[in-house]
Formats: sequence, C-alpha cells, structure tokens
Amino acid sequence: MHSKNIDWDDLRHVLALAQHQTMAAAAAALRVHQTTLSRRIFALEERLQTRLFDRIDGRFAPTSRGMIVVRRAREMESASLALNDDLTLDPHHGRAVVRLSVIQTFVTGFLARHLGAFAAQYPHIQLELICENRDSVLEHREADIAIRYVRPAQGQSAVRKLGELGSAAYAHRSLLQADRDWRRDLPWVGFAQVADRWPEFRWIETNVPPERVAMTVNGGPAYTELVARGYGAGLLTCVEGDARPNLQRMSGASPLIVREIWLLVLPELRRNVTVRKVLDWIVGVTQQDASALLGSAARADLSAEYGE
Repeated sequence: MHSKNIDWDDLRHVLALAQHQTMAAAAAALRVHQTTLSRRIFALEERLQTRLFDRIDGRFAPTSRGMIVVRRAREMESASLALNDDLTLDPHHGRAVVRLSVIQTFVTGFLARHLGAFAAQYPHIQLELICENRDSVLEHREADIAIRYVRPAQGQSAVRKLGELGSAAYAHRSLLQADRDWRRDLPWVGFAQVADRWPEFRWIETNVPPERVAMTVNGGPAYTELVARGYGAGLLTCVEGDARPNLQRMSGASPLIVREIWLLVLPELRRNVTVRKVLDWIVGVTQQDASALLGSAARADLSAEYGE
C-alpha cells in the first residue's frame, strides 16, 4: 500500500461510505453527487493500489486494508476535533471564541434580549457576532455557525430548522385614524429594488399603491427605525414590532408572512464541545420564544435534529 497524495478530503469520503454503507446515503451526508463520491473513492484506491471496499448485497463494506484506512481516518478526525477545541481558545483572555454569522435584524430584534443571560451562563465563551446574509461562510471557514432564513440548496453544512419567523404590518400610533385604510391611505416605507426576491418586497408591491410608498430602504435596522419613528407603515418581524409600544400591529393576530429559520454548522464542528454549547443555547432560546418569533400560536413541526 502506498500513501502518496492522501489528503483529508479523500479520507472523509472513505469514512462516510464506511459509516453509511451505500453510495446514495454517503453522498447525501457529504452533500456531493454520487458520481463525485465514487470517483474520489476509486481515485484513492488507484493511488493506494489496493481495494478499500467490497460490495455485498448492495452495501459497501471495508476490506481488511480498507479497515486500516478507516481506523487511521477516525484517528485523524479525532485529532482534528481536538485541534478545533484548542483553537477556539483566545490566548489573550483564555476564553473560547465562537463566530456566529447571523442576519442583523435577528440580532437586534431577538437575540440581543438573550445575550446577557448567555454571558452569565457561559463566561468562558465569547460570541463573535458577524451580521451578514452571505452564502458559504461556513465552507470558507469565515464563521463556525450560521443562522439563515432560507435552507441552503448546496454546501456541506448540517442544517436544522430552528423555527418560524412571522412578519406583520406595523405603523406608529400617531399615523392611525379610524377612517383610514392602513393598506391604501397610510404612507409606507418600502423595500429597495435590491430586495425584490424577499416576500416582504412582493407583499408591499402587490398590496400598497405605489404612490403611498414614501421611501424605500434595503432592509436592516434602518428600515425598522424609520417605521418606528413614524415615517410610514412597514412590514416588520413580529418579534420586533410587538416589542415596541409606539407601534400598532395593523394586520391582525396572524402573521402576513412566515419565513423558516435555519441553523447551519459544519459536521466536524458540531462535535466541538464549545460550539455544541452555543448550538444548544440557540435552539433553547428559539424554542422558548417560538410563539413570539412566529407572531401567533407556535407550530409543532420543528425537526429534532440536524439533517444533511
């Protein structure tokens, strides 16, 4: 057996096939095509000049040589996890640092109210909040955990549905009059064209006369602040709008728009002790406040564990 040109990505494919036993299941776990997995395994066998798997009754089982590779790969995986644990510690203050990529309004509208309790419960962990909505930040190692409103269509992240986030129409109380139709008579703060894929943009475009849109913003805390200051009605997440006493929800008890909230983490970081504590905390506070996030009675169809 020759060990030339073996890298960790090759061994990850071997581990996945040994664990899941079928190409389909292993490829799904790695979030790659079956042809990619098959090609990587075959190329590694060619480099090592040995067969790593036998196919028995439709399932793949490691050969005796394959078990050597699997055992060494597991040792490397354990060493990688231990190294991740070591490197989460900031040498300047001895605390572990976990980077959370999260949509800015989810921080200002929801997470901020829980951060004090997190710091008290986990004084040895420093959260680094990266407010953004870019794709692939985990695969590029720019963050350890991500929270998004859309389930990623590709990538290697393990994903879990955290809950649902409702949005409704709100306006400053000073704008409200009994004889005014809140859709057609109030001024509105709309969303800029750059946000045309958002359901909030489409709702305003469909339901509000264009001449009633006083200004547009590309979202974020600036949008919330303009609505809160009375520049116009707007669509806010219920967890934001309901918390502001100067705002009135105009669209009734049920949310107008419901988005899914997704928690993303790379599979190898999921087993990091410190990262796991942050994941469990995020799951805990979102489940605790599920009704407030949805803006009405919470639904019970949330997944209990991560999927690939």
